[in-house]
Amino acid sequence: MTGAPRMLLVPVDGSKGAGRAAQLAATLAEGLNIPLRLVFAFPRDPVEMFGIPTETPRPEELKYFSPEAFGQLRDRSAEKAFKAAREAMGETAAEVEQEVVSGDAAEAIIRHAEAVSDPMIVIGSRGLSSFKELLLGSVSQRVLHHAHCPVTVVR
Repeated sequence: MTGAPRMLLVPVDGSKGAGRAAQLAATLAEGLNIPLRLVFAFPRDPVEMFGIPTETPRPEELKYFSPEAFGQLRDRSAEKAFKAAREAMGETAAEVEQEVVSGDAAEAIIRHAEAVSDPMIVIGSRGLSSFKELLLGSVSQRVLHHAHCPVTVVR
């Protein structure tokens, strides 16, 4: 980055932490007169999300192995996360964009940031974590340690 950021990236998942990050990012974006992009990361496919079906797969998960149903789940989940972030931000004069990225959350966020010119990531310290997150480390910690741009972690 060559100076001040030209875009704020805010990973969102519907959590309170993501809402606090969105709220701070909206204030920063207004003050810096730059756009802010809400970024929702979702697994690439049902296997990445649920794993390979076992001998006795759960019916509620198995239905999402249809590409159409999986796409609908992604779209509903993204809309819910974007709505929660926008509510947390309240009224803002900042330009707000929305983007859905695919893959492991931390990796997808970092990859997206690498494709943006002079970004800064504003991320909540705790999101809607899973058991996997407890084993591998939180998304915010992985983004903080591996992103090639400034990262602000909001508590």
